Amino acid sequence: MDTHDDVDLWHALYRLEARYWHEVDCNGGHRAHEYYLPDGVMVVGHNRFQGRDKIREFYAWRERQATTAISSVKTTRHLINNLLVESSGARRAKVLGIISFYGAAVRAPAPQSKPPMLIADLIAECVLGEDQGWQFQSHMLQPVFMSHEAPPSMAIDARR
Repeated sequence: MDTHDDVDLWHALYRLEARYWHEVDCNGGHRAHEYYLPDGVMVVGHNRFQGRDKIREFYAWRERQATTAISSVKTTRHLINNLLVESSGARRAKVLGIISFYGAAVRAPAPQSKPPMLIADLIAECVLGEDQGWQFQSHMLQPVFMSHEAPPSMAIDARR
């Protein structure tokens, strides 16, 4: 690949990540499952959700938690940092980066004096489809630092 191809690939996959996290933070993840291949995998720590239906179920659960009185996370922002992109084939690529997750118990604007709830390594395998554009085959967050307050993706026990 030449430098122009590298820049185009980086931009396309940065755009995929940015649009995905915007969907999660600003739309409750209602359409987050559409960013995955039909059998795509979302992994956060020990939780694994395979297939669009399971990913959709997770985001529906997450939204229900945000509307209950017992939920501690009502406003979220996921920040993407240090994004690296590597081509792994004609229509495949790997994304590595860092996600910082901020959450607050109140609606925006939320006074924020706490550190991020989670800082995680991001590892994603992406596939360029014929008509869907780039999608996640797998999207994994491996926690590096966690606050005492677990983010919703870590609070759920997906094994049940």
